[in-house]
Amino acid sequence: MKVGLMGFSHTRLDDVDILLVSPNGKGVEILSDAAFGATANNVNITFDDSASGTVVGSTVTTGTYRPTDSAESSVDTFPAPAPLRPYHAVTGTNALSNFNGFSPNGDWRLFVVDDLSTNSGSISGGWFLDITTTPGVPPTQPACGVAAFSPTNF
Repeated sequence: MKVGLMGFSHTRLDDVDILLVSPNGKGVEILSDAAFGATANNVNITFDDSASGTVVGSTVTTGTYRPTDSAESSVDTFPAPAPLRPYHAVTGTNALSNFNGFSPNGDWRLFVVDDLSTNSGSISGGWFLDITTTPGVPPTQPACGVAAFSPTNF
């Protein structure tokens, strides 16, 4: 699974928290407290568990990054209608894989908050999901045969 932000801008990226919520209500933070003091200016960012690096640096550029939480011990909150905690925290390379095994069908939601009101940002081009599924197991054919019955008197 990949999640993308198109035309993402923000004056202080470490104040941005992003929560992806699946149709079954499971939430995963894909960005939080990343790239201290960094800015992003109209970039296209894709989050992918298999990317080579996290969001770091003083200026974030267009690219593919692993979901990033530079302060995993902090507790981020998202206002309603976001679901209540707990959310799966970003750890290592398995954040988005927490959605594996669940049906991807239904409404996915993305919640974005800024920790401080003195900064500003936007996602001018929207966001996307790239979901790769594996083929399901084909149904098995029922065994066919002839049933034999013996007459019985009651």
